[in-house]
Amino acid sequence: MFPYPSAEGLHVGNVYAFTGADIYGRFMAMNGRDVFEPMGFDAFGIHSENFAIKKGIHPNQLTAGNVERFRETQLKRIGNRFCWNHEVQTTSPAYYKWTQWIFLQLFKTGLAERKKASVNWCPSCKTVLADEQVIAGECERCSAIAIQRELEQWFFKITRYAQRLLDNLEHLDRSERVKTAQRNWIGRSEHEGTVQYHLRDWLISRQRYWGPPIPIIYCQTCGTVPVPEDQLPVELPQTQDWLPKGTGNSPLADIPEFVNTTCPCCGSAARRETDVSDNFLDSAWYFLRYPSSNCSDVPFDPQITATWLPVDMYIGGAEHSVLHLLYSRFITMVLHDLGYIPFEEPFRCFRAHGLLTKDGAKMSKSKGNVVNPDQYIEEYGADTLRTYLMFLGPYDQGGDFSDRGIAGIQRFLNRVWQLAMKHQDSIQSNELDVESQRGLHQTIHKVREDIQALKYNTALATLMSYLNTLEAKEQLSPVEIKSCVLMLAPFAPHITEELWSRMGKSYSIHQQPFPQANSEFLTQAQVTIAVQINGRTRTTFQLTPDAAQEEAIALAKQSESLQRYINKQEVRRVVYVPGRVLNLVI
Repeated sequence: MFPYPSAEGLHVGNVYAFTGADIYGRFMAMNGRDVFEPMGFDAFGIHSENFAIKKGIHPNQLTAGNVERFRETQLKRIGNRFCWNHEVQTTSPAYYKWTQWIFLQLFKTGLAERKKASVNWCPSCKTVLADEQVIAGECERCSAIAIQRELEQWFFKITRYAQRLLDNLEHLDRSERVKTAQRNWIGRSEHEGTVQYHLRDWLISRQRYWGPPIPIIYCQTCGTVPVPEDQLPVELPQTQDWLPKGTGNSPLADIPEFVNTTCPCCGSAARRETDVSDNFLDSAWYFLRYPSSNCSDVPFDPQITATWLPVDMYIGGAEHSVLHLLYSRFITMVLHDLGYIPFEEPFRCFRAHGLLTKDGAKMSKSKGNVVNPDQYIEEYGADTLRTYLMFLGPYDQGGDFSDRGIAGIQRFLNRVWQLAMKHQDSIQSNELDVESQRGLHQTIHKVREDIQALKYNTALATLMSYLNTLEAKEQLSPVEIKSCVLMLAPFAPHITEELWSRMGKSYSIHQQPFPQANSEFLTQAQVTIAVQINGRTRTTFQLTPDAAQEEAIALAKQSESLQRYINKQEVRRVVYVPGRVLNLVI
């Protein structure tokens, strides 16, 4: 998910999210896939404008500075394989031209409607809010109590898609938590034989300055008229009078040269719509623009879109499980129904990353515990920060950020460096013994499986264990060092690239195949299991250390020597310690 460029810059939680996505992308590239990892900025909206008001800086100027800081001093330093020549910015006329175009497609097909309705009004932000932006009666942006007002507003008829949005959840690759959140928000119920939904039409109007103007013209003769597509974009005018009014009208209403226009149908005097659209519309289709961002004549090129989309892996915050994911699905369905794209769901797979805490508390500016990643990149380097963040805990759960833990990761990377440097001139190419082969290929298998499942912390734990094994050996084969460095590459892209070069390998390590496990060495050596009856050892047999309890019991029941102890008595309880003991309580 692309970031909202706030003035504070990226915090360590953003780096956590982006690193997890990058590791998956690098891993897939090393498995022979073409990988496109784009980046952009969700830069319109109330949050940026409210901060601009607080600072007394024009939002255009403030946002440009924020984007520059995000891109140049932070995002380019964290080691992600971002494709910068396909960057999108929602505040660029070249982008919101097509946001306006999407509005027109919905308008022409009857899915965009202006109507008078009781709406949520934030007295602090001085604008209406969609139902989804009111949390427990409060504005999600500023926490002011939302009140009800009667106003003419633009709505998208998402309710027409309620059942389809619900039905498609059955086959989508999502966690149950995400699916449940969407099901609950859509809220299908049946009363006296009629089906009802909690979902309401999507209110997109905002009475603010910082957003894309809604491309509609009002004519006394022709009524509500869409702006012709060849006249897009309707550019947001430059003005110093951009503060919200609280009157129910946008500041754009006070700019005569913007408001006054001619009707494209009859040529008579007319006026423009002065509301802007909410930035959730900007982000509801940005993934479609990324591959086609160089195209100026279409929002998304059909051939490029069919090649790269829908998105194969989408990673973002669980807090967007309802708002953003639901809106994106709706817009994609509409564009599919209108024949513009060949798919109706935007993301093949969505995974929510966990939340980082500091000293056990959620990071927030009010608590003063937001961690700035810049100082850690300066002191430890991006590879150490990336690897540390991924080792904190399960990626889908997060963890607690601590200054103490990061030093341990630095030592781990230093040990990898020293081991590789010590053996870089090793020409030993003799065959590895069976135990070394087994250790190598079991490590490869476990790391591959864990990265594929986004279990980065356990993948790293396996690599750390393997490093201990290698350090304890007098001599190492080049394949052991090479494989270790290759497996570490998605986590620590800089240090591994340097090591790869010093090992005399061809550029780049990130274009090399990820090691493959040889199944011949995946079966573990068998160990001796003590088989007990009521706590007394009666026999032993050979079994793999990780054999399941059912396998151990089945083997025990085949033993003739045990049958005379059991003698048709009931086994009331089983105590099984894999690799050590099986105790049958009779």
